[in-house]
Amino acid sequence: MLYRPLAWCALFAAAAMFGTGIAGATTTSTAGAAVKSHVIVVRHKPFFPVMAIDQCTPSAVARAHRLGINLIINESCDGLSPKQQLSMIERRVLAVLPIERRHVRGGGLVGWTFPDEPEGNHWTPASLRDAHPYRAGSPDGLLSFVTTGSGFFRKPYRDARFTLSNYRRFARLADVAGFDLYPLGHCQNDLSVVYDSQRAFVRLAGPMPTFQWIETGPIKPTYCGGFRMSPAELRAEVWLAIAGGARGIGFFTHTWSPAHSEFDVTPALQRTMKRLSDFLGAVKPGLLGRTTLSGVNSGAIKVLARSGGDRTYVFAVNASRNWVNAVLHVPRLRNGQARALGEKRIVPVHNHRFAQDFAPLAIHVYVRRRR
Repeated sequence: MLYRPLAWCALFAAAAMFGTGIAGATTTSTAGAAVKSHVIVVRHKPFFPVMAIDQCTPSAVARAHRLGINLIINESCDGLSPKQQLSMIERRVLAVLPIERRHVRGGGLVGWTFPDEPEGNHWTPASLRDAHPYRAGSPDGLLSFVTTGSGFFRKPYRDARFTLSNYRRFARLADVAGFDLYPLGHCQNDLSVVYDSQRAFVRLAGPMPTFQWIETGPIKPTYCGGFRMSPAELRAEVWLAIAGGARGIGFFTHTWSPAHSEFDVTPALQRTMKRLSDFLGAVKPGLLGRTTLSGVNSGAIKVLARSGGDRTYVFAVNASRNWVNAVLHVPRLRNGQARALGEKRIVPVHNHRFAQDFAPLAIHVYVRRRR
């Protein structure tokens, strides 16, 4: 399996070297955020956001930081002014604040978020644009974010009240667009929908960074008979979103029963979140690199290949709950040997192909120098 702590140090060093030459907006009063080639740039460096939403107390922000969250999106924190929220957040991580209160500035401010799931909260694309006339691509060192629901996707997620055009227009109001799906919370055990929906959203949103919110457990204990999310399911959902094209992910940690809690996550899943965040930071060159051709001879295995720095990275996820043997094909991958990161093993590459056994919901990440 993927996560072994002894392999991290060298990977972190490589990640820190990536992308120092990419330019973004320059400003002394914000974090200097911009979008460059479908990638978020912050302080002149490519940035892969690992997000949480509405963490509204200093202790919540501190906990998120300990778990590897690097961006907090506060859309609704009653009783806290934007200035108070920014002061609380930017001591530890970066911040996105509500777009209707966009007068605040600070070195930890990345941008603004439109109201959450606008299609289900009485907004139209036109009314949202008119209420918050913030132009995507503004050269002010700030970015706008929007999160929709999953109604653009196929049944049982599809919401017939809204057209695909509605979702497209909502997404394209912003610089960065994402959505929430929560398959386990919809009583759906087929996690391949995380990958499929991400690909559908990328096509819908067009040339911008996209992200997906990942469930960390049931919003209400009664959902789906009271399912209990496993660490393997959480890992698989994160990596399936990435394999589908996500340039950021968010952990949705809230529950509403018996009362609202901004963070209701089991200790096992908290440990998984931390390991995921650490590993995402270690492979950042691949996460933010240029997508290259890849394929696999099994529909259960979802694969993404990207070139970052002088390496080719291959991310492969078993979306099924069965053992699978597959052959992966990455034309850019040189013949020889590829490293399986975090696993202390190598795989032989011949004719740009290699074979791999996948345990249920397993994730493997491979890397090979391009020259």
